Amino acid sequence: MSLCLSFTNADLSITRDVVGMVGTVGALIIGGLGLSTWRRQLHGTSKFEVAKRILTTTYRVQDAIDWARNPMIQLNKEEVEAGRQLEEEQRIYSERLGKVNEHRAELRTLALEARAIWGESAQECFAPLHELVGELHGEIWLHFWLKGAYAGPGAHVDRSPERIHKNDAIVYKADDSDEFSQRLIEAVRHIESIYQPRLRG
Repeated sequence: MSLCLSFTNADLSITRDVVGMVGTVGALIIGGLGLSTWRRQLHGTSKFEVAKRILTTTYRVQDAIDWARNPMIQLNKEEVEAGRQLEEEQRIYSERLGKVNEHRAELRTLALEARAIWGESAQECFAPLHELVGELHGEIWLHFWLKGAYAGPGAHVDRSPERIHKNDAIVYKADDSDEFSQRLIEAVRHIESIYQPRLRG
């Protein structure tokens, strides 16, 4: 009887050890699978966040461009009365372009993140939007050149109606159907076509 009892105690001890090891191994496997799933989810969430931030920042750039092209400007009365209307207009446009540049810089940073995640092609879609920002900068500079802001004494400024009309078509937004607005909408749609699918996984 004592032999049988001691044998059972040994079996019980071994069984306990085996069950303990199996439980530990099982916990490690489950933990490893959980960690792997968590990493995949974190990676997916990270990609989702980058795609979402790219789209929201693209829309901010678009809104800032539309605001920069708004033909309505409110001049400071004191500046106008002091004969500094042109300088006041320049200040307003400088502030507006500053907002465009701020959002564009953020978008450039996000484009680098996109390139790191998805490769070179993920960054190429931003080129048309950046070109439009550059074009707007140039046309606003030309707008003030045509008003004589940068011309020195005795300088001749070509203010032909055709040149002014062409410049005004970019500097001033008429509505979403004007040519520059249409190109802006198309540039934004191109970015959407790349990044909206990435929001859906």
